[in-house]
Amino acid sequence: MVSVYNDADYLAVYRQRKRARIVYGCVLTVYLLFCVSLWIYYMSLPYEDPNQGWPKACVFVATPIFMIFSFLFLGIKYSRIRRYYKMLSYVSIGLKNEETNYFYCFEEKSLQKDNIDVVAAVFETWNKKKKEWMERETYCDPEKPMPPFEEGDYVRYVTQSNFIIQYEILQKRALEFEEIDDGEEIERISE
Repeated sequence: MVSVYNDADYLAVYRQRKRARIVYGCVLTVYLLFCVSLWIYYMSLPYEDPNQGWPKACVFVATPIFMIFSFLFLGIKYSRIRRYYKMLSYVSIGLKNEETNYFYCFEEKSLQKDNIDVVAAVFETWNKKKKEWMERETYCDPEKPMPPFEEGDYVRYVTQSNFIIQYEILQKRALEFEEIDDGEEIERISE
């Protein structure tokens, strides 16, 4: 079976998360040192000194800049890194589900799973109870190479939280999809 994720991916996102924490910690430290030094300077000035205005102005300007930086950095960059790290840690330790189905198509749409951008891979599976074909949607990471699935391939795949983490093409073009007049699709097994 072909593995989509490996240990190097997990280590890379771990390092990226660690670097992001260090960068934010450094910016926070510089901001706090700046504010504390200005506060000490302000407290050392005599009462009603004409120089009391500029330390206050510097802190009043630096604080919104730091808040905007924190909102953008933590809300966008760090949040995405943390979600991806969380998803990869679940790939390592989470419950996995193995299935064998017929591949139908990739659906490129604006879709997120666990706040991670994904591409949907649609599989057709036979439901024995209802005696009809049903769609099974799994997710592929667009940052990784897309699996080389073609319409009708018989594929065995392993998912964790609906993300494809391993796959194997058992038979190429095992199922044909035919379109009928009213736009619905019917399937038949090719011979």
